[in-house]
Amino acid sequence: MNKIDEKAKELTSLIEDINEIGMDVATSYTLADAIREGSSVSEQAYNWGDGESACALTAGLIAAKARGYV
Repeated sequence: MNKIDEKAKELTSLIEDINEIGMDVATSYTLADAIREGSSVSEQAYNWGDGESACALTAGLIAAKARGYV
């Protein structure tokens, strides 16, 4: 096997690994997703929040509770 074929095979293996990681990232639920979802049912708070408004982390918690993660 020449070097070009050897490196092409190595790169193919790396691409497969990257694609698997990419699918995990693309199909997983992230904190950013939770914040976006939670902010759809609350107003932006400019402090910690007061019940009707929520900071980013509180918005994430709202969504996590709605999905049953917490």
